Amino acid sequence: MNWKWKEKSILNNYNENTPCKDIFKAVCDEIAQYYIPKGWKYAKSRPKLTYNDKSIKIEIAFWSSGSNMQGDYVNLEIIPAIYSLDLKKELKLKGIDSKGYILGYPDIFFEKLEDIPKGLKRVIDLYGNIHEYEEEYEETSVLRHHNNINVYGINEIDLVKIIDFIDNKIVIWKDLINDYEKLKTNITTFLKSDFKKLKEGDFANYIKYKFPDKYSDFEKFKN
Repeated sequence: MNWKWKEKSILNNYNENTPCKDIFKAVCDEIAQYYIPKGWKYAKSRPKLTYNDKSIKIEIAFWSSGSNMQGDYVNLEIIPAIYSLDLKKELKLKGIDSKGYILGYPDIFFEKLEDIPKGLKRVIDLYGNIHEYEEEYEETSVLRHHNNINVYGINEIDLVKIIDFIDNKIVIWKDLINDYEKLKTNITTFLKSDFKKLKEGDFANYIKYKFPDKYSDFEKFKN
């Protein structure tokens, strides 16, 4: 995919004096330009993309940082949340107040690893660079897909990498959560501590509602 900045975007011409908030907003606007034609809605004031097909809702919020440094560092943090609107309606009929939230940050950005020592965290950033850290409190070795990027000095190629990240780590769940076997395969990569959260609450309720004939399998799988 080739990408060109919008003609009037400040990303075509800015310098060390350009406010961080203007660069951040311009990057968010460019990302939105890719997703709006695909059926997503974009809120500009507090940048957020929303997909809603009346069954599933996916929100992708874009956050920045108080640690931004003019002329050097502008943080873009990508925060996803996935909701089942069908589950929300089902629970409401039962008198249960719920937003139908089933998956999101940080769960879908973490994976268990079997090929490196316990307590090692391997982080892969949006550029594909890999970093490793020792963290004794981790229950298992971890691969984290880093959802932060410094967008100061970003070019069109970098933007495509951000879009690829969003597609492959977030948008893909739009299809995964409608297929039990694919869903099961993908949630096994979550951290043990995070997977415990899926055993109860609305994720388990979603499995029971969406795949009633598979719930007994999920009960075995989650233990």
